[in-house]
Amino acid sequence: MKAFLSKIYIIGFMVLTLGFMALIWKVTFQHILEEYQNRKKSEQISEMKKEKEKLSADPTFQNAIMEGDERVKHYLGYRVLEDTRIEGHFHHIDFNAVPDKRSYCITCHGDIPHDKSKELRAFANMHAAFIACQTCHIRLEGDKRTGVFKWYDRGTGEITASPVKEGVLPGRYQAKIIPFESENGKIQRMDNPERMQFAAEFKKQEPKLSELQKTKARKIIHNIVSKQPYICEDCHQQQAPVLPFKELGYSEKRTNSFISTEVIGMIKNYTKFYMPRMLHPGQAEDGTAPAGGK
Repeated sequence: MKAFLSKIYIIGFMVLTLGFMALIWKVTFQHILEEYQNRKKSEQISEMKKEKEKLSADPTFQNAIMEGDERVKHYLGYRVLEDTRIEGHFHHIDFNAVPDKRSYCITCHGDIPHDKSKELRAFANMHAAFIACQTCHIRLEGDKRTGVFKWYDRGTGEITASPVKEGVLPGRYQAKIIPFESENGKIQRMDNPERMQFAAEFKKQEPKLSELQKTKARKIIHNIVSKQPYICEDCHQQQAPVLPFKELGYSEKRTNSFISTEVIGMIKNYTKFYMPRMLHPGQAEDGTAPAGGK
């Protein structure tokens, strides 16, 4: 009995000692640890603010992609795609956008130049990602027309191998298609050095020019632009498409999809878009209120 009480006493003393040590730790050292943790959090918040200010000062699309590190997953039905979250973007963007440093058109018009037609602007801007402005907006006629189109690298501006022939996935081309014209018996790019230099000089001198000088310069820059650009059917047709798909590196299967009757029919027939009636309850087909309605 005496040995049992002795063990109880020892256990009680150990519990009391541990409790006393915990109290000493809390009173003496815990606030030091908390201060250290708070300081680390403050430093992290400060770094995040500096990074956000940096992106705000230089809000380029490339920086937003390269600097972001938050990951987000998208369920696509057949697989899960994980990529970088870009603040302010709902849809995922799973490729790096390389700015087009060759095109002198986007210097004024931007990388997303089409904004007038709500029905077609997304479709047109999608094409602008891999087709140079001159390809659609300049109709070469007579001796000027060569039928030659090539790919150029968006970053370097140099003529490059066909990305589709190299097996690059659609939507990730870092190249654009540019037309070639005939000049004095030789073929040259539509974005030749002379035109590029003139446009660059105009952009540089624009703030100093009078309105009359600006108008004159713009006319010179746009004197090769056709009043009527090529439309969808000019390329998506079986007889004589503007773009030589095979020479540009597209496979026979892909080319057939471009000029298929399904694509052509969609372009010709679906020129008017309708919103589902479920989004406009209480309206008749002609948009008026049904009989007896308010």
